[in-house]
Amino acid sequence: MIITTNPYTQKKIQQYSFLKDEELNLKLNTAQKSYKNWKNTSFKEREQLGIKLKELMLSRKESLANLISTEMGKPITQCLAEVVKTSTLVDYFTSNTANFLKNIDLDENTYVSYHPTGAVFGIMPWNFPLWQVFRYAFPNIIAGNVCLLKHAPNVTGCAIAIQQLFEDAGYPKHVFTNLIIDIPQVEQVIAHNVVQGVCLTGSTKAGSSVAALAGKYLKKSVLELGGTDASIIMEDADFDTALTSAFDSRTANSGQVCIAAKRIFVPKNKLEYAIAFFKQKIADLKQGNPLEESTQIGPISKAEFLPILQNQVEKTIKNGAELIVGGKIKEPFYETTLLVVNKENSMLKEEIFGPVICVIPYENTDTLIEEVNNSEYGLGTAIWTKNIGKAKSLAEKIEAGYVSINFKVTSDPKFPFGGIKKSGYGKELGEHGLKTFLNAKTNTIA
Repeated sequence: MIITTNPYTQKKIQQYSFLKDEELNLKLNTAQKSYKNWKNTSFKEREQLGIKLKELMLSRKESLANLISTEMGKPITQCLAEVVKTSTLVDYFTSNTANFLKNIDLDENTYVSYHPTGAVFGIMPWNFPLWQVFRYAFPNIIAGNVCLLKHAPNVTGCAIAIQQLFEDAGYPKHVFTNLIIDIPQVEQVIAHNVVQGVCLTGSTKAGSSVAALAGKYLKKSVLELGGTDASIIMEDADFDTALTSAFDSRTANSGQVCIAAKRIFVPKNKLEYAIAFFKQKIADLKQGNPLEESTQIGPISKAEFLPILQNQVEKTIKNGAELIVGGKIKEPFYETTLLVVNKENSMLKEEIFGPVICVIPYENTDTLIEEVNNSEYGLGTAIWTKNIGKAKSLAEKIEAGYVSINFKVTSDPKFPFGGIKKSGYGKELGEHGLKTFLNAKTNTIA
């Protein structure tokens, strides 16, 4: 059984029963039948449904945002922004997929065509309950696949609302299917013949387990497993802009973002300025009820995460970091925390999923990229400098799936997104992501 709880009030929202194995199997078989029909629909029909879906999503913007905020504690203004961003994804793939799916000529006798393969099973996290789901689901659905979802238990209401969006927009039932299942039932889904791909966004441990199951049943997988993203601020950068971006990146969604700036590298001679800047930003930050528009930072999504955060901060300090402000639990919040951390601190290699700003002073730019790459993760990195040529040169050496120059690391429907090393593998979004779970069929004419 799942019981959802409001992280701000700590009051119960709703409870849900897991599907029984036979009920789950029935849904999987129904999805298989739905796929056989859906893959043969005209692209024009799929395009019209995409237009309706976007319009419906925007018409429900306030109720969807309220649901997200209530279930996982994100400030309401950020929830509204998530809904709008998700609608732009629907619009982008509705407008561009026909072009992406055109045959590609290799020579005068050979071409590649793209075809759906079956169901894509998504195992999604709670921190972006709408965006994360649509990131894998909508591109696959408009390309002719069907999608199955196991959402994070604490946002089960969001999962149900997403299925309702598809159905109310006019999609045939079981083109998108929400599955309220327990972890041991994941294997039953992956093993089913209709499932041809698995997408997971979550922890390294979860990714390893799901990748093993996908391998066992010969199913393609894409994993996005978080990171320890760096923000590199060079001597000649627009310092206030760079620090503001790093601060916003690290405190958005109460620091519970995979691509947040978790390691902020600043020149040693600018360290005191950076400390004063962040202290003022933290002092000005409005913490409170996430449903109030003035709130900028909400509670930690689950109460059990608070002691984990506390332990990580204490270990970072024990390993030599200097605590400037914060560093304490104030239920249901974790204080926005500022640490000055030496580059040798082993906690820099561990993902801290909360509003913890780690500033790392550096002197030698020659060894800076080595320090940035000194992580088992490789999701994204931001570089701040007026010297674009230098930035491009540094970007070539950075071990990450995404590098941004003079703006924060972010996901965008147009750009392929995904990490390397323990941040996972494979891509979502953009033309690359759209084609991940399609059959690229080679056709040769003698």
